[in-house]
Amino acid sequence: MKKSLIALAVFGAFSGAALAEGSNVQLYGLIDLGVTHFSGGAEGNVTQLSSGVQSGSRIGVKGTEDLGGGLSTIFDVETGFCANGNTGAAGSSAYCTGGPGGPGFMGRQAWVGLKGDFGTVQAGRQYTLTFDDQANIDPFGYGLTGSISNMGTVGVPARASQVLSYTSPNLSGFTIAGQYMFGAGMQYLNTADQYKTTGGYNLQGSYANGPVGVTLSYLRVNDQSGNALVKDTEISGSYNFGVAKVVGYYSENKPNQNAQLATGAGTTKSPYVYSPAGLDQIKAYMLGVTVPVGPGSILASYTHLSDSTVSNKGAKQYAVGYTYSLSKQTNLYASYAHISNDTAATYAVGDSTDGGFAPTAGGSSSGLGFGIRHQF
Repeated sequence: MKKSLIALAVFGAFSGAALAEGSNVQLYGLIDLGVTHFSGGAEGNVTQLSSGVQSGSRIGVKGTEDLGGGLSTIFDVETGFCANGNTGAAGSSAYCTGGPGGPGFMGRQAWVGLKGDFGTVQAGRQYTLTFDDQANIDPFGYGLTGSISNMGTVGVPARASQVLSYTSPNLSGFTIAGQYMFGAGMQYLNTADQYKTTGGYNLQGSYANGPVGVTLSYLRVNDQSGNALVKDTEISGSYNFGVAKVVGYYSENKPNQNAQLATGAGTTKSPYVYSPAGLDQIKAYMLGVTVPVGPGSILASYTHLSDSTVSNKGAKQYAVGYTYSLSKQTNLYASYAHISNDTAATYAVGDSTDGGFAPTAGGSSSGLGFGIRHQF
């Protein structure tokens, strides 16, 4: 109760700030609830009411202040929550997979910055540029049971703390961006080493004009000794024919084999390496399509992942889905995905917030989900 009152007080303070001249502050959020059914994991068939199937449930405050001369202050703070009422810890039957989304309250995002003719500068906890590339190119928007995140996101972190970022103005469709991540922001063990190394950096170049879109990005995340836990290069492209939008994506992740991978409590160097492939060198590509149909869209994708370090550790995913807009803020959704693992792989179908239930090596995994999402 005390935490809830504090949260309400914070939101109230931000809302009051909206009365200041030249400022605009907005309370926003999203609530997503759906029924999911997963099969193929060691737990057998699992059916549940899940929070955040298409998108993680969240609430946040964002705003701008006009400083004059074309310069503005911008900020965004955002926290996740469990819309299905679960509050348990990992391993319990009431495990909540849609919590804060990071290190505690406002763990999804927490940043402030300046925007002007020079571009945009932001500081704080932010989405990585490479993650945004994946979410934007994925027909499933990095959610539903068809998300490309089911393939381990090729080891790419969704967010990072202690980040400085810059995005250039749009120059005839071209945009460049970069992020620098301080070592301590990557949440290594509490040792002096974490303050002596760069946590990582992310570079991006993109072009979007009319029906065409192309993006190239490079991401490196270090362990506390400076070895690369993630060294990922990605290129993606799209073309909107009107009757359908076709997308393609290719990535290679080549981490240093002597890097210290997150292996559990007491030895964790970084919580941002989620890929089941670990420090393996992996390649992945995805082909997808979005077909508008009335107030909704049909979604489909095929994702293939191969492992260059361990034989028979690749996987293939087929996914189909449909979203139906009831209004600008509310939509219904349904999706199905199936993963065929090679004999040494354990990739599993999940959704936007639930990583799914891993099968035994070489086993297949399937997931079906349907529900409702409301944005406010």
